[in-house]
Amino acid sequence: MDADLEAQVDAYIDGVWEDVVADIAEVVSHPSVADTSQGKEGAPFGEPVRAALDCALGIAERLGYQTGDDEGYVGFADIPGERPEQVATIAHVDVVPAGTGWASDPFTMERREGWLLGRGVIDDKGPAILSLYAGAFLLHAGITPRYTFRALLGCDEEVGMTDVHHYLAGHDDPLFLFTPDAEFPVCNAEKGCYGATFVSGPIEGGRILSWSGAEVTNAIPGESVLEIAADADALPAPKSHADRIRIEAVRPGVARIVATGIGGHASLPAGTLNAIGLMVTYLREASATLAQEGKPGILAADEERFCDLLAQVHADTAGEGLGIATESDAFGPLTVNGGTIEVRDGHIFQTIDVRYPDSTTGEAMTEVLGELAARYGATLEVTRDKVPFSVSADHPAVQTLLDVYREVTGNEAKPFSMGGGTYARNFKRAVSFGPEGDEGEVPSWVGPMHGANEGANEALLRRALKIYILAIVRLMQLDL
Repeated sequence: MDADLEAQVDAYIDGVWEDVVADIAEVVSHPSVADTSQGKEGAPFGEPVRAALDCALGIAERLGYQTGDDEGYVGFADIPGERPEQVATIAHVDVVPAGTGWASDPFTMERREGWLLGRGVIDDKGPAILSLYAGAFLLHAGITPRYTFRALLGCDEEVGMTDVHHYLAGHDDPLFLFTPDAEFPVCNAEKGCYGATFVSGPIEGGRILSWSGAEVTNAIPGESVLEIAADADALPAPKSHADRIRIEAVRPGVARIVATGIGGHASLPAGTLNAIGLMVTYLREASATLAQEGKPGILAADEERFCDLLAQVHADTAGEGLGIATESDAFGPLTVNGGTIEVRDGHIFQTIDVRYPDSTTGEAMTEVLGELAARYGATLEVTRDKVPFSVSADHPAVQTLLDVYREVTGNEAKPFSMGGGTYARNFKRAVSFGPEGDEGEVPSWVGPMHGANEGANEALLRRALKIYILAIVRLMQLDL
């Protein structure tokens, strides 16, 4: 590594870091959950997302970028180079809903014992600010880059990525792009993303009045609330996970059951506990207990039948219960999450979010899942299917990112695959590149992305900024 350049980068980070933290806090303050139903001209995903985008673009302008936006779908900040072709980054300013379980206001960033806490600090508002400051180093150092540097700011990553589809319809692909929306060292392969909904048959004489899970399909629900036509004192006490099931009286003849799990991102089920799964277990155990006592069950027959299907959905996160488990050397194992659930129009709707390797296909899963649904009088509605994506690990740009990571951290670096779907899959030559990784032991009061108390390690964010600066400088030296 060039010692003079490294010293210059370190001094730059020391000088700007408090501004970085303040700017992260400012963009976190916007509750920017994308909602197309609230969209309008110039703000297709609603005013809160537009406000977050304007906030980020204002920061870019202050740093010296030339800024613009693609009709509110995507913002961009440019540092002109010797050539018009671009080396780019892309991060997003939209976030998943806050959800429940926060110890403080999710949209007021808290700085605590070396951590930043707030919705979006790690996914992906914090990294978005890092990308802006990384590119701005070129201006600070008086470097005219070989290629134009463009920092893209998306607005719909968490919902459907229609933002980049709109952008790419009118703009050229960059020569190379990385997105700071995953883990280090480099993710060059992303599993396929398959979404579907199990829809129960018509519910006759239903007892379930309402049922909630996560607010979005790609989140593992940390809480599930069900209201049922029954007296609270008539419901059996929970057996499994008794400390996570709470039964409350709403009024005579109506009870509320609350299941508390451990939320997280659908692609990262390790360490989580799906609250809908807890609820399903309770409902089936309660019915069995009442049957043993010679009493009527708490559910209607149609509801019990669909709960038997739900038991297979929530049996595990590998797809064993659904009959779709698989893995490959390049992509690893399939994961599945049942994220949202609701009672509507006399039916129960349960979504699933599947991240799958190249050892299966959407068509194959649809066949298996459709047959399974039919056995329980239900139907399957497929909502999305994005095939697995990869970029060669031998690409010079990928090797450059790996080299920079090794030099800064001293860690071994090999590319990996993941279940999360990032913007990278929409571009011809793109990977995801940090900023997560090496967190070590995480305090109990720090939560994961998409979960309550979402946190980012401040020291690792500083290290990521250094990696991003050096990576951008090195990428500008390649023949792309």
